[in-house]
Amino acid sequence: MEIELKNIEGKVIKKIPASDYVWAQPMNESLVHQVVVAQRNNRRQGTSSSMRRRDSDYSTAKLRAQKGSGRARVGSRSSHLFGNSVAHGPRPRSFSQKIQRRVKKASIRMVLSEKLKEGEVTLLDNFVMDQISSKRISQAVKNIGLLGKSLLIMEKSEIERNLLISIKNVKGIKTVSSDLINTYDLMAVKNLLITQEALSSIEKIWDRKSKAGGNNEY
Repeated sequence: MEIELKNIEGKVIKKIPASDYVWAQPMNESLVHQVVVAQRNNRRQGTSSSMRRRDSDYSTAKLRAQKGSGRARVGSRSSHLFGNSVAHGPRPRSFSQKIQRRVKKASIRMVLSEKLKEGEVTLLDNFVMDQISSKRISQAVKNIGLLGKSLLIMEKSEIERNLLISIKNVKGIKTVSSDLINTYDLMAVKNLLITQEALSSIEKIWDRKSKAGGNNEY
């Protein structure tokens, strides 16, 4: 298959060949959903905590006699009835889920293929910033005709300081290295901007022969 290559003015330069194995995979929503849920769980801190009865630093002596007071029975001061602790409250825990490498790779290929099919992938010849300029980023987005959130995927060596600073002030777009893409981040945006160098890197990492799974643990 072939993908149109554009410049930052939005003009088509040429068409370049792309791997069918990476860009023409059928969608499996169940598998993609499984990976997204796992990746979101892996980002959870799991630090929510509440005081249990055993954590209350109060005497365990009974507050009053069991009978004869005319009031309800009550145990120790550490009871959650007095607002000192919570019954069945949250405790620190790990929400992490393991994802098989082949499943993670398959889900990324499916999402890339689906976005290309829906016309949500734009391939750029380069995105070089010789100076800091958020205006130039905004103009490029306008030229390409992007609507909604976008993710700029570049090869690691292409990402430099001027670009990172310029893109911070542009709403709805962020950048990521091609070896750090993951299913959740791809699904969270409407459009994908991919440089030609990043395309080669993506196909190298996510094709059937590669044993790599990217550097993103999510």
